[in-house]
Amino acid sequence: MIKLTFIGSGCWQGIPAPFGADKISQNVEWGSKDFRFRTSLHIETENGKSIVVEATPDIRLQSWKFKLGKPDAILVSHWHWNHLFGLLDLDWFAKKNPLIVYGNSVTKEWYEERMNHVNVNFQTFKSYEPFEIDNLRITPVAVEHVSGTDGFLFEDLNSGKRFAYLSDLSGIPDDTVGMIRDIDLIITDVTYIESDINDDPTHLKKDQIIPFLKNLKAKEIVLVNIGSYQKLTHDDLEQKFPQYAIAYDGMERWF
Repeated sequence: MIKLTFIGSGCWQGIPAPFGADKISQNVEWGSKDFRFRTSLHIETENGKSIVVEATPDIRLQSWKFKLGKPDAILVSHWHWNHLFGLLDLDWFAKKNPLIVYGNSVTKEWYEERMNHVNVNFQTFKSYEPFEIDNLRITPVAVEHVSGTDGFLFEDLNSGKRFAYLSDLSGIPDDTVGMIRDIDLIITDVTYIESDINDDPTHLKKDQIIPFLKNLKAKEIVLVNIGSYQKLTHDDLEQKFPQYAIAYDGMERWF
């Protein structure tokens, strides 16, 4: 079986937000379901291979809190700082423990221009071209966000079960929809699910999110990228959206 652990479930600023004056940031307690590192996923394969999805700025504390050893691979969906720039925090570690990082060509360009002193073996992938790690077939799938953004479709080659991790998005192309509709599990971005912010074209707006989720027809949908600006606690979100699983740091799923 494959074990999934949500080692982060928050938006780009996490919870508590920096200098956060909002009620949730002011009252959040370490270890509660409202304390959120930036969204990231840990995958442990049937043979014990360790895969981290996203190199967030919280990666040092995430590795400590969840007792992670050196990952066999780090997958990066795109070049935004809350997905890539955690590599900077791994500089000293990587000098003696070279890391394998997978990303697309745009992400690799950002790595090479800003942090190529960090000792990683950067493997470039292309959208819709699968590769394998242990018993997992991993297919990068294009999503609409900023130039050079992918999600990931995972397939257990032993059981045939499939799950998808969809990064920050404002939509997905038809090719991606066709690959993931009716899937076992989708982990997806709901940055503005309870926010009236409407000037960010890189994410779905509040009134677009539920129709988007319904169209995916997944057996289970887990919501990530949750921020304190939504003004709802974890319990509030569970009550308001009982049809979905609200991710929290440390939540597990088995495949």
